[in-house]
Amino acid sequence: MFKYNFYKINTSAHQHISTFINMLVIAIMFSSCAQILAPGGGAKDTTPPKVLKFIPDSAQLNFNVKNIAIEFDEFVALKDLNNQLLISPPLAKSPDVTIKNKTLFIELDKNETLKPNTTYCISFGNAVQDLNENNAIENFQYIFSTGTFIDSLKLKGKVQNAFNQSTEKGILVMLYSDLSDSVVYKSQPDYFAKTDKDGNFQINNIKAGKYKLVAIKDANNNYKYDGESESIGFVDAPIDVSEKQNILIDLFQEPLKKVYLKKYIHDSHGKVSLFFNQGSDSLRVQPLNNDQKGVQEYLQFSKNKDTLTYWIKNFIKDSLILQVSNGNKILDTVSLKFISREEAEKSKKNPLKLKVVSSPNGNQSFDLGGELRIKFNHPISSYQDQLITLKEDTTIINRYKYTIEPDKERILFAVYDSSNIYEDPENPGTFVQHFTEKGWKNWKENTNYHIQILPGAFHDIFGLTNDTIKIDFKTREEKYYGSVKLNLYALPSDYIVQLLDEAGVVVRENFFLKPKNIASPKKIIEYSYLAPKKYKLKIIYDDNGNHKWDTGNYLKKTQPEKVIYNSELINIRSNWDAELEWKVE
Repeated sequence: MFKYNFYKINTSAHQHISTFINMLVIAIMFSSCAQILAPGGGAKDTTPPKVLKFIPDSAQLNFNVKNIAIEFDEFVALKDLNNQLLISPPLAKSPDVTIKNKTLFIELDKNETLKPNTTYCISFGNAVQDLNENNAIENFQYIFSTGTFIDSLKLKGKVQNAFNQSTEKGILVMLYSDLSDSVVYKSQPDYFAKTDKDGNFQINNIKAGKYKLVAIKDANNNYKYDGESESIGFVDAPIDVSEKQNILIDLFQEPLKKVYLKKYIHDSHGKVSLFFNQGSDSLRVQPLNNDQKGVQEYLQFSKNKDTLTYWIKNFIKDSLILQVSNGNKILDTVSLKFISREEAEKSKKNPLKLKVVSSPNGNQSFDLGGELRIKFNHPISSYQDQLITLKEDTTIINRYKYTIEPDKERILFAVYDSSNIYEDPENPGTFVQHFTEKGWKNWKENTNYHIQILPGAFHDIFGLTNDTIKIDFKTREEKYYGSVKLNLYALPSDYIVQLLDEAGVVVRENFFLKPKNIASPKKIIEYSYLAPKKYKLKIIYDDNGNHKWDTGNYLKKTQPEKVIYNSELINIRSNWDAELEWKVE
């Protein structure tokens, strides 16, 4: 009985459950079928919004209202308006720009006074987009005139960095009807535009006339030049915009008017490192509390003359007071607790010891044409070359000489061979030794070199001597390198020729004077032992003959020294020689 009744009850329940499940499945299927799906097969909307109506009309003449409305054929949105919106000539206060549904509203400030007989251009760039697909109206503009016609003249050009010819987006290019030099400091421009990423610019709807043309990197967006904190470029003479021109502007940063001491470091005995905001040939340091006999001082400058290392010997006071000057002008006074020799000798962190801080030790790819330099942590006062041994593999060689360079900190190993020393034809009486010019090599290819420097070979300014120094390196095979012979037609000034890698790092550099013999203007430069990669050539017009590039000055109307690059990269391959001819135009 029990078993039978149980079966009957479960059979009935099973039927109800089955019915429920079937209904549930149907409901789920119906629900799935009823889901709202995006219609398939249709093309994606790629069309930007279209203007249906301008109020007032675009290119409106005798404009005298404060409110503008622009109606589109679909819902629109604004993106990156702060960076995209440009109004030329600039307004005293930016207008209020809003969107409601399909209409864009521009409300000028109630106190805004528009210039008479002037064409205004409100440019939105790519800020106006449709709401769903973000399709932008390219270079969307609204134009109006407060006069009886629309000005239609335009000015095109390019802005580039004066030193490396790089370009940058957003450089401000400005036109002024006021031709005075001070206008760039005091007033906003009559017209302006901003560069694209390639440095190109175009100023539209300009009134006929002559204008001062200036480009600046406007750091604070005030449409004015704020001096040395910003970069500037300018055209020497006023521009007549009625003439077709494509103008190139070189952007540069003016020399800083003031030299000042940024910081100093005194972390070892007898050494104070002073860091300045810019280089100067006139930096001086003088101890104010030095009344001792036997004190000696040494000054050591960085290449750019913006760092000065002050060394002092035999100074025994607890404190040191230094007066730092640039020429006759006192810049700062530095007071410091002087690290005594006794403290330095006991120091575990920075003990007083003469040691090598830079050498090619372990270099298995030392350049055949390279110079071997060993840099010490202290200036060297003397050395004994009989305590220095140089070997090619296992053979001691004696064709090398050792010299202390002018900064008294590095030892330079160089080949001594009278055939490699020659008179500079541009500087009679000056003899030079330069492997990049003549193509001779210092070292044997694919060879192991060993340098052993015995204790006491070097003495520094503090009377310290070296411990045993061992340096091992190996040269490359000669077939690894390529070479270039450059036939360069001389320029009408002193000039600098640089060979650069793709990153812009100077690989070789040559200085030449203006040729005296115009009948033979060609200069031949040989670049040997070049690693296989791509290079480019650069010429700097060295107008003042100081062997470096000099920037410009706006008020002095001085342009930066001219820079020219060759048009194509030079692809150097291993075991490959090339000859190039460069006629600079």
